[in-house]
Amino acid sequence: MNAYQESIQSIVSQLHTNLKTGLTQGEAQARLKKDGPNRLPEGKRDTWLSIFISQFQSPLIYILLIAAIIIFIVGEQKLDAFIISGILFFNAIIGTIQEGRTSNIMASLRRLIKTKSVVIRAGRRQIVDDQDLVVGDLIVLKEGERVPADARIISVQRLQVDESILTGESKPVPKTADQLSGDLIVADQLNMVFKGTYIVSGSGQAIVVATGIQTQVGQLHKTIEEIDTDIPLKKELNRLSYIILIFILVMCFLLLVIGLAMGRPFGELLVILTALFICVVPEGLPVVLTLVLVTGAYRMARQHVLIRNLQGVEALGRTDVIVIDKTGTLTRNEMMVTTVVTAAQEYTVTGQGYFTKGYVQKNGHHMQAQEDATLAQIAIASALLNTAEISYSSKLKLFEIKGDPTEAALYVFAQKLGFETEVLVKKYSRLYEIPFDSYLKYHAGFFQHDDQGIAFIIGAPEIIFKKSQAVPAQIHAAFETLLKRGLRMVAIGFKNFDPTKYTSQTDSMYEQLIADDITVLGICGIQDSIRPEVKAIIEEARSVGLQVIMATGDHRQTAEYVAKEVGMYKPGDQIIEGTQFNQMSDEQLLKNLDKITVFARVSPEDKVRIINLFHKQNKLVAMTGDGVNDVPSLVAADLGIAMGMIGTEVAKQAADLVLLDDSFVNIIHAIEQGRHIFYTLRRVILYFFSTNLGEIFIVLIALFTNLPLPLTASQILWLNFVTDGFLDVGLSMEPQEPDLLSATWLKKKVRLVDINMLIKTLYFALPMGIVSIIVFSWTYDGLPESIPYARTMTLVTMAMFQWFNAWNCRSEKKSLWQIGFFSNKWLIVATLFVLGLQFALVYTPFMRYIFKTVPLSAADWAVIFCLSAPILLIEEIRKWIVKRFFVEE
Repeated sequence: MNAYQESIQSIVSQLHTNLKTGLTQGEAQARLKKDGPNRLPEGKRDTWLSIFISQFQSPLIYILLIAAIIIFIVGEQKLDAFIISGILFFNAIIGTIQEGRTSNIMASLRRLIKTKSVVIRAGRRQIVDDQDLVVGDLIVLKEGERVPADARIISVQRLQVDESILTGESKPVPKTADQLSGDLIVADQLNMVFKGTYIVSGSGQAIVVATGIQTQVGQLHKTIEEIDTDIPLKKELNRLSYIILIFILVMCFLLLVIGLAMGRPFGELLVILTALFICVVPEGLPVVLTLVLVTGAYRMARQHVLIRNLQGVEALGRTDVIVIDKTGTLTRNEMMVTTVVTAAQEYTVTGQGYFTKGYVQKNGHHMQAQEDATLAQIAIASALLNTAEISYSSKLKLFEIKGDPTEAALYVFAQKLGFETEVLVKKYSRLYEIPFDSYLKYHAGFFQHDDQGIAFIIGAPEIIFKKSQAVPAQIHAAFETLLKRGLRMVAIGFKNFDPTKYTSQTDSMYEQLIADDITVLGICGIQDSIRPEVKAIIEEARSVGLQVIMATGDHRQTAEYVAKEVGMYKPGDQIIEGTQFNQMSDEQLLKNLDKITVFARVSPEDKVRIINLFHKQNKLVAMTGDGVNDVPSLVAADLGIAMGMIGTEVAKQAADLVLLDDSFVNIIHAIEQGRHIFYTLRRVILYFFSTNLGEIFIVLIALFTNLPLPLTASQILWLNFVTDGFLDVGLSMEPQEPDLLSATWLKKKVRLVDINMLIKTLYFALPMGIVSIIVFSWTYDGLPESIPYARTMTLVTMAMFQWFNAWNCRSEKKSLWQIGFFSNKWLIVATLFVLGLQFALVYTPFMRYIFKTVPLSAADWAVIFCLSAPILLIEEIRKWIVKRFFVEE
């Protein structure tokens, strides 16, 4: 059937559901078993064979294969051509294993992203996983949520949906519940909502008509929940590979000309230059770096930080400024109405969080609803205008709120006075509703009670006060007092009207109705307890140079109170309100930007402007958010951080990171982890570049001194693939550094590849290349018979240099004595393993035949050890000099 062509009653009849109670739990389970879960196919995962074949799909690998062909045609040792091919095959196996592990880790991260929906079953609203929805389910649509399935709309209140994922049209589509006719394309089916689209504003209800693969997006085979695994850093390294490729081709051409001018045979030059090319190519670097990033993302997920964009793993460590909202990040987001003020009385509300156990008290007396008509009306309005769903996880001992936490707190207050929405809706017939909007800043409902029409409105006090002709003095005074106590304030008002005069369902008519003459019933003060651990973490963050500021829509007094409580606001700091902010120029703001701690009463546009101001200072900005109105700033920030528990689905999709438990503490822990990953990337790159440059020096010196090639192509590949490959994995497992949260990080503006790294690369490579060529010259007596021995000595010397160099690269600043020789057990295992492989290369007849090596004596090993071990000493001396004579490296 085409659901959009059917009437609502026809849909209900065909799907055997109920407009008020929905499906029973038993029927839902039966349909789930029959039709399967409401999820799209994850996409065909690559087989091990396809992953293996993909390891060869690289320009650098193509060139290495060409090099093998050149060696086979013109080289004397044609076996080297087969060895190059064999080592490329071995590298492909290692890459396949690592990529397979990466794929498994990413799949496990995807499973952490669970989306839930509000569904009406057996007459009760409940929160269920999206994948458990079935055809016939009655779902509730709310602003900021993702539509979980294709559904026919049965009621709407200013509902607008972003359907760009299906239609490509970015403009939100206004929805209706009316029956449509004719053959319509998806974009014109205005009484339908589709899986994967986003509710921009408004609310409504709909009946599910298709799930999983049967949905529109399912038929298009689009996977919309997939984490982006395309790594910008990997792209950058691939681009670097192309630069290296062009550079080496140009250099090889020039050296070929020079070599021919020196009288060296063309075939010999081709073999030498091919070996030189093999030295330059960082064959295994992209694979190792991908593994580092994905492992880091998995480690962060275990700390309740979900990385949606792998670039965020490394970039998180470079954050200069964190712009945070108050609710949920600094506070527990367990809001509770603690104070209610009417024109005649102030009431205290007891209880804890969203638990309904508690009382409304006046001077210690437990109030009943019938004792105060005004108090009862405030509770009725709170219950009728609630759109949030509250569920409690006994396992996690946490509340999960689907909807506005403020409305949830007001509803719990109403329950403490004995009012339940399910009972009230039988007495109050809803005529129309204006859902809460971040720009309107109020939520209004229009009801018929008996023969009387009554409009309830809940919103920001300044908005409600403007709509009233006279606000009681006690309410005004209490408003200012409660703000200073750090409470979030909402005002509640009402207006009676003649329902017979309001038959047209238009926004403008009802908005005009409540434009003035509102009677203010009272105000509610809502408290959200501050997380006790936040103050120490903010103090630590500020002490190490991170700038932490608050940008919130709350009043100045509320924001100031919380900022002072958590230690964010200090004497001398400034607080800027939205009106003042909009009156100031960028130049004026930039002069005092380092002193502004709190931005209060700011709009979504203001938050984007704040981020852009920091960008003008060349600072990297992380921004937290949870609602639809936060999406522009999440996108504008270098790192968007969404709240996992209270955040809307659209905010999570726009963000780079998701805090699964909403805690600011985990942002700081994640920054620390990001810096560790950053240093891990640096040590891996430093090791690759320095060892490869050492090999380049060997080949270049041999070329210009007219020596035979000190290492064959297959021996160079052995060093690059086997020795480098295992030791790099060991380096990537280096334990986290103890001083990552240090102010020097931000002062130095450390970059992934900088001049310091290039100097260290040269510092390591020169002795490796020079000593290795000396070993070759010393052991080569000019006779062809001595070349295998000389090359074996050179190969083992270079390999041993690489072993020691891996230990040098463990830390750029600290001595091995400081970090401990046994703190990285993975590197110890990797070193012993490559040592065993090197012995096999020298003493196993089969390996000796393949790589043209000869056995070495104990004296030879001792000489090599004495020549290569000092590279540890010269690096320790460098670190000591830097520490002794320079403030920082």
